[in-house]
Amino acid sequence: MQNEETNTADQTKTPSFTSSRQRQVVIRIGLFAFIAAVMFVLTHRIESLTYQNYIRDVKLTSTVRLIEVRERLQSTLFDRIMDLNELAAVIGENPQINQTEFNLKAVDFMLENPEVRSLVAAPNQIATMVFPKSEQKGILGVDYRVRRALNNQIEAALRADEGLINGPVNLATGGRGLILSKPVYDNTSPGPGHPWGMLSVVLDYDKLMNKVGFPEFETKFNMLISQVQPTGPFSQQVLFGDIAVLDQNPIRLSLNLPFGQWQLAATPEGGWPLHRPNHITRWALRSLAMGACLLALWYVMRLFDTRRRAEKQLSVGIEALDHGFVMFDADRRLVAFNNKYKQLAGGSGMVRVGARYEDIVKANLRKKLIPDAIGREEEWYEEWSKRLHIKSSDKEQILADGRLIRAYDRPMEDGSVVGLRIDITDLKKAQIAAEAANKAKTDFMGVLSHELRTPLTVILGHAKLAKNMRSLPSYRKLMAEIEEHPDLKDDIQPKLDVMTDQVAKMMETLERSGNHLFTLISEILDFAKVDSGTLSMDMADTNAARIAEPVIDQMRPMIEEKGLTLEVSTPDLALNADDKRIQQILINLIGNATKFTDEGKITLDVSQTEESVLFRVTDSGIGIPEEHLGRVFEAFHQVDNSSGRKYGGTGLGLAISRDIARAHGGDLIATSVEGQGSSFILSLPLPSAQPGDDTGADEIEAMVA
Repeated sequence: MQNEETNTADQTKTPSFTSSRQRQVVIRIGLFAFIAAVMFVLTHRIESLTYQNYIRDVKLTSTVRLIEVRERLQSTLFDRIMDLNELAAVIGENPQINQTEFNLKAVDFMLENPEVRSLVAAPNQIATMVFPKSEQKGILGVDYRVRRALNNQIEAALRADEGLINGPVNLATGGRGLILSKPVYDNTSPGPGHPWGMLSVVLDYDKLMNKVGFPEFETKFNMLISQVQPTGPFSQQVLFGDIAVLDQNPIRLSLNLPFGQWQLAATPEGGWPLHRPNHITRWALRSLAMGACLLALWYVMRLFDTRRRAEKQLSVGIEALDHGFVMFDADRRLVAFNNKYKQLAGGSGMVRVGARYEDIVKANLRKKLIPDAIGREEEWYEEWSKRLHIKSSDKEQILADGRLIRAYDRPMEDGSVVGLRIDITDLKKAQIAAEAANKAKTDFMGVLSHELRTPLTVILGHAKLAKNMRSLPSYRKLMAEIEEHPDLKDDIQPKLDVMTDQVAKMMETLERSGNHLFTLISEILDFAKVDSGTLSMDMADTNAARIAEPVIDQMRPMIEEKGLTLEVSTPDLALNADDKRIQQILINLIGNATKFTDEGKITLDVSQTEESVLFRVTDSGIGIPEEHLGRVFEAFHQVDNSSGRKYGGTGLGLAISRDIARAHGGDLIATSVEGQGSSFILSLPLPSAQPGDDTGADEIEAMVA
């Protein structure tokens, strides 16, 4: 009964507890939402006010820059217009001016105004005087009155006694021009003057704009220079920019020019900014700040639960490791460990939180739990403790029960140390077994190769004897008996010769295949020696010519039989090397070059650098594909490893050759272009260089580069 009542009470309490937790979560979420809303509204208001101030500053800065440009443009145009008015007044006092007089006036005018391209005088609205003629030759004789739009502008200008500004216009001589036109009145008669015609000045538009500084300003602003109100039924004159700028809330400045009412308008390139610079970044930072505040509040409430869960998860994670885990603080006191570590390193019973690293190790030493340290405990401890001061340290250790562990310790920035203890007993046994198997394989290959060479030598000897059957005593005896029976000689002799030739060809084929098999067996034997480290070198003072000449004599018939050319350059350079082994390398390289070359030539060139003698074997054969070039020195590697490949071999020759070269302190490298040929460079150190010095490799790599 009591248990039933307890269960009932628990069941009643659990829904109530759950409901309370849910209410707390709802209240907490509502509070966070209200705080977030208030912070957002305040932030938005602050951003709006700062944006308004920013726009005012931008417009003020832009207006100051625009005023500077306006003043330069206004001053420049005003000066040109005043000079034009002065020239118009001169012509008004001398309405009978001829071309020569006009030219003189024009020259003075252009000297004072370098932006002027040309001047045109049009009495009675007919262009009769132009300077220079080369600039406006096509305008001579043009009657402005037949051009309605132009004539209307001129008539309006004459009535109002105001000038005209037109442009930019494309000039026949190239470039663009800005045209300033001024009505001219004949002032020689008493009373008010009557219209004489028009005087026009063509300014170099681009030069004028550069002088004013428009190109520099245009990279940052969209600009417009236009009339405020065109007089009469004429369209609005635009000297610079696009009229659409007026629809972009531009800065407007008036241009005080004698010819009409003009304005200068501008907006920043791309329009006025909708936000302050780094608007998104600031909002992101504000959002992060608001989020950080909310998270901080939430974190404070959840800190205890989170920390407790984290500690539990860390403990479970450490225990889940298959290896021993340990952590020491900066004072080398045990902070955390798992049971696996305690099993591997806790034989002394000292493994517990707060224990000092030194005490744990020394307790194990006192109990003789570390076989490697018996009899030299202090020395062993000094060596072992130094590991904790090394950035990355690994060390193997044998335990009292015979197990082998590898200890990894990594110091951290705060001085603490994290370590792993991995049981590598099985791995070590597998490694020893693999090394033993590899040695057995190497020994077997050596014995097998040696045992195969003995009968093969006998076979090749008998094949050579059979190939030269006519020199055998039995054959000569048979021939002598045939000679004793002349009546049978003519019948038996031809048949015997045919049989003898056939046997010789068969033996020649047998000998060639046997020699190839002998080479393969020798390569396998050499590879076994290299693999086991028993390949010996009979080093002696020699020279390059002594090494190379026997190889050339041996290989030349095979090369020429294939129709190839052999080029040799073998100077007498001193070396300290094993002649036979170096000849073995050269025979392999030249043999490969011959095998993979169908036409062209093979070159053997010997040269000397500061530290090495270089043997370079070059061919014009099929070359080596780029993806195989880096692997040609790998044992048993074949570029074509298909069952029906054209070229045979074990794939050991280059691997053995490079090992021999490196045993001499040199190296062997290859370069190739597929379809064009290959080049193998053997480097051997000069007698003064020590074996193992890789200077030769560096030099031939530099030569290849």
